[in-house]
Parts: sequence; C-alpha cells; structure tokens
Amino acid sequence: MDERTAVSERGMVVAAHPLAAHAGADVLREGGNAVDAAVAVSLCLNVVEPYASGLGGGGFMIVCPRGELAKSVILDSRGTVPSPLTQERVYSRGKPIPWPPYSGPMSAAIPGLGRALQLALKNFGSRPIARLAAPAIEAAEKGFEVTETYRHCSQMFEGTMRVDEECCRIFMKNGLVMRPGDRLVQPELAGALKLVARDGFDTLYTGEIGRATRATVNRTGPLWGERDLELYRVRERSPLRARIGDVELLVTGPPSRGGVGVVQTAQAYPRGIAHNSAEAIGFYDRTLAAVFRALEDLVGDPDETPIPDSRLVDPALISASGAPAPRGGSPGTTHFTVVDSEGTIVTSSQTIGHFFGSAVVVRGYGIVLNDDITDMAPRPGHPNSISAGRRSVANMNPMIIARRGKPWAALGTPGSRRITAALSQVTINLIAHGQDLVTAVAKPRLHWEAGTLHLEGGFDEAEISRAKVASRVVRRGPNDLYFGGIHAAAVDGRRITGVADPRRDGVAMAAG
Repeated sequence: MDERTAVSERGMVVAAHPLAAHAGADVLREGGNAVDAAVAVSLCLNVVEPYASGLGGGGFMIVCPRGELAKSVILDSRGTVPSPLTQERVYSRGKPIPWPPYSGPMSAAIPGLGRALQLALKNFGSRPIARLAAPAIEAAEKGFEVTETYRHCSQMFEGTMRVDEECCRIFMKNGLVMRPGDRLVQPELAGALKLVARDGFDTLYTGEIGRATRATVNRTGPLWGERDLELYRVRERSPLRARIGDVELLVTGPPSRGGVGVVQTAQAYPRGIAHNSAEAIGFYDRTLAAVFRALEDLVGDPDETPIPDSRLVDPALISASGAPAPRGGSPGTTHFTVVDSEGTIVTSSQTIGHFFGSAVVVRGYGIVLNDDITDMAPRPGHPNSISAGRRSVANMNPMIIARRGKPWAALGTPGSRRITAALSQVTINLIAHGQDLVTAVAKPRLHWEAGTLHLEGGFDEAEISRAKVASRVVRRGPNDLYFGGIHAAAVDGRRITGVADPRRDGVAMAAG
C-alpha cells in the first residue's frame, strides 16, 4: 500500500493534504475522538488549501456517533444571503439579472464553517480548541511548499485572484502564480487562528475578526448587515435515507442537490450490465442529464421550500423534466473523512465556492471569503433565487453507505456537479459491481455537463465506440483532477481502510 491507502483498528484520517491528515491523526493518537480530529483537519485545510475551503466558507458535515446510524446528524453550514440583498434590490422591477456576481464583495455569503466546528465540538468533542488549532497555526506561521494542484488551481482562477490586491499579495509570488516548491507563509491567517484558539469561534461572528470581516466586505458599500454574522445559525438536519437492495445510503439532502442525485442515479442503475461497458456509458449519459435537469428548478433552501423525502427518493423524479441543461458550478471544495477507534465517523465537505472564492480577503486576518452567491439563480421567484437570509443551493454530498444496519463506507468529493457523477459511480462500483473501496475510487470516471459527456482516460475504446450516447464526447487524461478527489474510509468490524483519490494531493493516515 502507498500513502493513499492505509489500514488501522485505532482510527483513520483521509484528507486532501498530508499536513491536514497528520494534524487529525495526531489528535486521534492522543486520545481525541473523530470530531476533535475533524476540527483539526478542517482548520489545517484552511491553511494548506486556501483556494478550496476555510473559515470564510461553509459546507456539510455528517457525524455518526459510535457508528449508530440512527443518531447520524448533518451540520449544514452553507452560506446565507446577507440581509441587504433582498430580491427587490437584486432583481430590479422583478427582472432577471444576466448572471449572479462571480467575484468581489457582492458574491460573498455569510460564512458558517466556524459555527459548524463550534457546534460539533460542543455536541461531540473532547479537546480544547487551542490544541486543535495548533497544527494549523504552525503551518500558517512556518509555511509549506505548494504543490502542482495549488499551481493548477491558481492558474485556473488567476483572473479571480487579481480582483483583490490582498489575495494577490498573499497567494502569489511577486505578482505571479506560485510554482510547485514555492513556500506559502500566511502570518495574518496565523494571527486569526491564534485568536480563534484563544477566544473561540465567536471571534469570527461577534468579535474582532467578525468586525474586520464586515468592514472588509462593506468597504465599497453596505452589502452585509450589522448583525448578519451574529445571527448566523447552523442547521442540524437528518440525512436523506434510501435503500437499494441490502444497502442503505445516508446522503445530504437540500439545500444540496448532490445526495439526491446520487440516490436517483444509483437506484436507476440496471442490474447485470458490465462495469464501464458501452451500456454503462449510455446509462450515465442519459441518467446524469435527467438528474441534473430534474433538480435544477426543484431544490432550494429547505427552510423556505421543503420537499418530502419520499419525493426526493422517488424514481419518478427523473422521468419527466423539461428544464434546460444546467451549466457549471463551484469547483473550489475539499472533502475529508475521519473514523475513530470507537466507530464514530465524520465525513465532511467544505468550500469557499470557486477556487479562491470571491477573492476577497479579510484585511489583517488572511481569511478568504466565499462566493456562494454565484451558485444562486439569476431570476427571481426561483427556489434558489437571491433573497436575504436564504441558504444557497450546493452540490456537496458527504455520505455514508450502510450494510446490515452498520456503516460500511463513508465518502465525499469536491467537484461541483461532478460530485454527483463521481459519487454515483463509486457507489455503483461498490454495490452493483462488488468492487472494494480502493478499486471503486481508482476506476476511470465520466461526467455529463450541458450536452457533453467527459470521459476520463482508461475507458475501453471499443466500448466507447459501441456506446449509444446523445451527447458530444470529450476524452480527458487519466487521473484527471476534473473528476474529483474522493476521500473515503471503509469499515469492517474494527478494521478501517482509508482511501485517498489518486486525482488529488490526499493521503490516508492511520492513527496507529
């Protein structure tokens, strides 16, 4: 086994960067539980993947205490629309806008990650925040060498980074995109993390950092209300559950589309067709298109637009939808999974939206703010239209696969709409094709997007030629970052197998 796979009975951390995985594994070795380790991992990812997630964003975290599925809870920290951005202000005279803001202060929603970590520690944790923040503080102060993934993401969103001079100053080198081996040091972020370690997460919402965040956003006009940060609340939700044969899926429901998409795709998969065969390629081409169309105009903030679980798991949901083919999404996300020796599972997706989010950096504190408003609808009256206090729709889907009433696998991935495609294929690889988790994650993937079927390198050319697809076919290279970065763990009794996706910088690290 290489560093992407590990086996242990004492605990496991699988994350998108070795420093983050090491931070969590150390906490487990010291006797901390999975939630303690998850907080350490989350904060460290803020430092080593500043382009993907952090305290200026939010996400979804599933906690399954001691492997008891019935007690599983989702902490929804998705960003909310600030109070000044009413529908009347955004959609003047009720007219659509050309597109939601893609960068800058107006694209930033009220971030929830800090509140989610705070609540997770309050309900399940056992270690002080000062201990859990220490690895992140050290990484920010001493710095680390950036990777090819960092360079790639920076180059993709260089234009976004240049929106804000602080973003360029911190995350570029002499005004140019950093190269692998360049060292990134973040003293301002280290200072912010020290305040969190000393004062707790409240400093992000009602304290010193919260005041600086609001002032940064409102430099050019009143975009965030005086109490928007103070009033932010995490939503505790139950997983959406669906049974397929002898397996049960526990996935993330609205305001995310991702879990619903995985359930719909997996339960529609025909029995008896071969893995990545022509028939399978044709199935994914048709089904992913139908899933994305069905969910585009359906899902919104469930506090405002509730949808019964029975409808979300009903196969008829994707049978008839006239919605147009949706486009794009926010790829700047990360995922990690932690399992401790008592069987507690944390599997968490967190994001700042697109890579480098809004590009707005909190002055003096080095925290990159999200661009969640980008993921909202450009027209009024939609379940996901921009409206004060509303949670933005997402595609993230931390999930647990259960067998015989016990957790079998926990996983998730970044990748915008590719989250649905990647997790559907890995789930089907496990339950329909009987693959182990290592194989299921490594197998080549495909993705449907706006009339185009993207095929990762590794598909059989004869099967591609034989496949009946309606979409334009684009071939991509092997182990392509485009197809996600799944970080997962399989549980078999006390034996835990961690698996990091070869498409990203992740590692699986055993606690002992």
